[in-house]
Amino acid sequence: MTPFQPPQQSAQEAHPAVSPEDAHPLSGFGLVFQLSQRSGQLQFTQASESAQMVCGLSAQALLKSSSAFVGRLHAADQPDFQASLQASALHLEPWNWEGRILTEGEIKWINIRAAVKRLDAGHVQWNGIMINISHARRRESDLRDMAAHMERAREQERARLARDLHDELGQLLTALKMDISLLRRRLGPDDAQLNSMSSLVDAATAAGRRVAAQLRPAVLDLGLTEGLLWLAEEFTKRYDIPVTHQIEAVGELDDLTAMQIFRIAQEAFTNIARHAQAKSVRLTVSRTPGLIALDIADDGLGFTPQTQSSVPSFGLRGMRERAHLLGGTLDCASLPNHGTTLRLRVPCAEQHEDDMPDAAASRALS
Repeated sequence: MTPFQPPQQSAQEAHPAVSPEDAHPLSGFGLVFQLSQRSGQLQFTQASESAQMVCGLSAQALLKSSSAFVGRLHAADQPDFQASLQASALHLEPWNWEGRILTEGEIKWINIRAAVKRLDAGHVQWNGIMINISHARRRESDLRDMAAHMERAREQERARLARDLHDELGQLLTALKMDISLLRRRLGPDDAQLNSMSSLVDAATAAGRRVAAQLRPAVLDLGLTEGLLWLAEEFTKRYDIPVTHQIEAVGELDDLTAMQIFRIAQEAFTNIARHAQAKSVRLTVSRTPGLIALDIADDGLGFTPQTQSSVPSFGLRGMRERAHLLGGTLDCASLPNHGTTLRLRVPCAEQHEDDMPDAAASRALS
C-alpha cells in the first residue's frame, strides 16, 4: 500500500520497510484505503496498488487528489455518495456505498465498506476496502432481465385469457340469454325456472367480467393513474371500505412498469381486505423527476415484525420481488392496532408514444 506523503515526513516514514500492500489481509480482494476528512476536505492518506485495477486510478493519483476519484463517479451517483459519506461521519457509523465509476473504456460498479473514527474535532477517518462488483451487478441485471421477460409472458397470457373470456365465454352467455328470452315468450314471463336460469346467466356474466378485469383491467389502457383510481373504486364497492386518494398524474410509463405498480397496489388492497379489518384506506401517488412514489396506508390491526416473520407472507414477498424487478424498493411499516403503511419507490423513464404496445387485444369483458 502506498502511503500518503506529507512534506514533513522523512524518507524513512514515506517508504515503510514492510509494504502495507503485502501486510494487509484484504489487499488481494480490492483497493484497501484510508480516507480522511478535515474541515470538509477529503484526502486519501493510504491506498493499495490495487487502485488502478479497481477504479482506474493509480495509488499515487489517489493520494495526490481525492477529486480525481470523486470526479470519476457517475454523475447520477455522486449525490448519494456524498450523502452516505457525510451520514457516516455525522453518526460515526460504518460506511457502505455502491455506485458507478467511469474508467477508461467502461463503467464499473464498486462497493465501498469502511469503519469510521473521529480523530479530533472536524477530523474524521475511514479505513476500508473498495471492491469491483461489476460482474455481480451484470449477473443481477441478467437475472432481472430474465424475470422481466417472464413477467411480460405472464401478462400476455393473462391478456389472452381475458380476451378469451370476452370473445368466447361472453358470446356463449349472450347466446344463452337470448335463448332464455325466446323460451320466456312461449312459457310466459312468470316461469320460475326460466327466471332462475336468467339470474344464473347474469351472475356468470358478472363473474366473467370481474375475473377478466382482474386478469387485465381494460382501464389500464388509459394509464396507471386511471387504473389506480379504478382499483380504489372497485375496492370500496366490493368491501364497503372507503379509500381516500391523492393521485398525481404520472405520465406515460412503459407497460411493464405500469403493470407491476398496479399489481403491487392490487395485492396490497387484497391483503387489507383479507387481514387488516380496516375501516379506511389512504392511497397516495406522486411523481418527481425519475421517481414514482406510491403509499397505501390502512387503520387496521397492524402487526409486529415477530408476527410477520412467524407467518409465511407470500403476498408481501411477491410485492417486493415486483419492486425489485423495476429496480425499486418496497417497505412495510406497521404497529399492532395502528394500521400498516406500504411504501413503494420506483425509478421510472417515460416511454415515447411510438413505443407503446398494442393493448387492444387485452381488453376485458365490457
